[in-house]
Amino acid sequence: MLTDAKLKSLYSSPPAERIELNDGTISGLLLRVGPRGRPTWTLRYTVKGRGGVTERGKKLAGRKFYRITLGEYPAISLLKARAQAATMLADADNGINPIERLESAATVRRGTIAELSESFLEHHCRGRLQSAGKAEWIMRDYVNPRFGDYAPKQVTRRDVIALLDDLKKRATPTATMDTRKWLSVFFNWALEREHIDFNPVSGVRSPVKSKPRERVLSLDEARAAWKAAQTEPYPSGSLICLLMLTGARLREIGNAQVGWLDRANACLDIPGEAYKTGDPTIIPLIPEAMEIVERIPKPPRGPYLITSNGGKRPVWTATPAALARIREGAEARLGRKIDRWTIHDLRRTAATHMARLGVDEIVVERVLGHRIGGVKGVYNRYRYIEEKRAALQLWASELLAEPSAAKTRGTRKARADAHPQPELVSAEQA
Repeated sequence: MLTDAKLKSLYSSPPAERIELNDGTISGLLLRVGPRGRPTWTLRYTVKGRGGVTERGKKLAGRKFYRITLGEYPAISLLKARAQAATMLADADNGINPIERLESAATVRRGTIAELSESFLEHHCRGRLQSAGKAEWIMRDYVNPRFGDYAPKQVTRRDVIALLDDLKKRATPTATMDTRKWLSVFFNWALEREHIDFNPVSGVRSPVKSKPRERVLSLDEARAAWKAAQTEPYPSGSLICLLMLTGARLREIGNAQVGWLDRANACLDIPGEAYKTGDPTIIPLIPEAMEIVERIPKPPRGPYLITSNGGKRPVWTATPAALARIREGAEARLGRKIDRWTIHDLRRTAATHMARLGVDEIVVERVLGHRIGGVKGVYNRYRYIEEKRAALQLWASELLAEPSAAKTRGTRKARADAHPQPELVSAEQA
């Protein structure tokens, strides 16, 4: 039987492996605890009159096992956990599923945009969309500060226009356009669930238009950014360094899973459903990139390679604070101000410098993961893996070299390795 003394001991000295303990007083009340601590209460129960089978396939007479999480100890004490469990079991004996009761209550509590947006993020975005991190950022920084206390039906088209006009003055064009996009997605989600009667974003245009960015870091700027990123702690520092060494899109590295890592062939093997073009692709990892990967802590609880919570969620981007530190560190190393650059600019920078070093344009396009257009795009299924690897190694040698060494280093052989015969055809933009 669980006691307060035993719970305090488990909390202060977690076990080496995850265990599950029966309360001994309330039937079905369990405590889960693992090496990372955070003991969690769960309740396993059946509902009278519900059919089904057990997890092991045993047929039940009008019963089915359910499991519900009550919360973490010590926020939920032993006494409180037992009281909650007893109430839920009473409902279950009367044919009422406690899960359904909780969901119904949660729906009632969703009286504001802030409350409804949390449900939107949890049930529509997190773990389902590659862009969940951006959605969370937009709702947190732009939508909820303006509409958080509003009832969902209170937001009008005029309110949306006013918000976007305000963001046009104080935020970036990208942030303004993304806010309009995610507001529309959010309200469509709410409309489907009958929280609102119409989408107030419908028919509202963004007050700004995107302009193609052309920012490319000079070699000195790129080297300074690289050195600054190396001093930034995990996970943001590792993320930026890998982006610089691969020329990959942010989502490809930020959302990378441990299962995609092929150590034998030193690459990330990304399935088509996780890639922008819909085609499976391989991102070569040169030795410098593999060295970074090997230093990444092994996630104990989830599939994601670069993560801040044990692997359950990916790191969608570097934190604003981390990126600011890297920019400032680069400026300190150069002794001058640097024109503002973004994470995506690192991808353009890698491509530009590979082209400057003599890498064939079609190889640069393949490194970037662009789809080849025209007839050759249909019939040319060659994946250019070794050419991409050579091109990335050439760029890394330039990026990581000290300025004096870079002037004397020969690159003729590397350029030849990264220079295949096929002629360049048009490609889609990233």
